Amino acid sequence: MVYPKIIWSFLAILLAAVIWLGESQAGSWNIVKWVTDGDTIVLADGRHVRYIGIDAPEIDHANNRAEPMGYEARSFNRQLVDGQRIRLEYDREKKDRYGRTLAYVFRSDGLFVNAELLRKGYGHVLCRFPNIAGESALLEAQRHAMGQGRGIWKRVDKNERPVHAYLGNRRSKRFHVFGCPNGERISPKNRIWLPNQWAAFWQGYAPARECVAFPPED
Repeated sequence: MVYPKIIWSFLAILLAAVIWLGESQAGSWNIVKWVTDGDTIVLADGRHVRYIGIDAPEIDHANNRAEPMGYEARSFNRQLVDGQRIRLEYDREKKDRYGRTLAYVFRSDGLFVNAELLRKGYGHVLCRFPNIAGESALLEAQRHAMGQGRGIWKRVDKNERPVHAYLGNRRSKRFHVFGCPNGERISPKNRIWLPNQWAAFWQGYAPARECVAFPPED
């Protein structure tokens, strides 16, 4: 009887297809060739990878000076992944507007690199819809660093009492200083008032670059 053999052959092909699909979604293993800064790397295959869900302080480039702790963030990122074998996992979008690969990065020992940078205070959560699958885990890592006063969080006054509260956008998860033109364009239904920067970050909001300088200078 040939039917069982046909069935087993079909199941074997189906299983192989499922395994291949899973690997294609998760991304293949690769080696980190270069660490650009605190949230960007270059792989041995030439791809530039931007970590999803995190914004690390900038190093100096073009006409922009380095932000506080920018070089420290890059140094720690190097410790984590330089020359390491890593695996990429993707969200809804695989590329940003600059052509960089967007990914959650995992080392061969299972370390979630995006979250580890946040846990040690070398960046803050940056929510960008629709790539929000890892938002909860990343925010938890950030809150850990905030609670420990690590890295950039040493520079943020949790008892800040500004004259005016910060205006947050529930949709974009950005917060603005009072009177910022872009903040004033936020739809009333998406507005949320945040008492200080610490409260904004704790709730997962990121600073609007056009009006909030972060990390703050010494």
